[in-house]
Amino acid sequence: MVLNLQKKEEIVCKIHETAKKSLSAVVASLDGITVNEVTKLRKEARDLGVYIHVVRNTLMRKIVEHTPLSCLQDILIGQNIIAFSMCQPRDSARIFVKFNKNHKHFKIKGAAFEGKFIPALKINLLSDLPNHEEAISRLMTIMKTSSIENLIRVLYVLSNQKTKL
Repeated sequence: MVLNLQKKEEIVCKIHETAKKSLSAVVASLDGITVNEVTKLRKEARDLGVYIHVVRNTLMRKIVEHTPLSCLQDILIGQNIIAFSMCQPRDSARIFVKFNKNHKHFKIKGAAFEGKFIPALKINLLSDLPNHEEAISRLMTIMKTSSIENLIRVLYVLSNQKTKL
């Protein structure tokens, strides 16, 4: 379908706003993926607050320009699909990694998180990030165990000093 200039500008503006607000983005190759598979992927992504787009590379380069996702410009070659995480930075990576397990022809090219490029080989670093509640829970567990251990050590040292007196 051929788009006129005004339609392209609308698409670029709309997706550019999404890109500016996104916490992370993941790009994958669209080769060998059917429309039905992309539809299922989009439905699953929507439930997590992830927006998936298939846009021409020339438009996508304009979309990510002047955003923290500009590091993705070098991998925008061939047919691509891009996912923008809006709620949790890990969501787009997690969806693509899960989809990749069932579709071996689906190749993740890379991701952008906090203005830095993450290559496909290290995408699990992003997909394994804890969500907000998990991070707070882990922090509380660490604080709780470390403070109890410190209290036990102090009490042990004090008890040893009293027995020596």
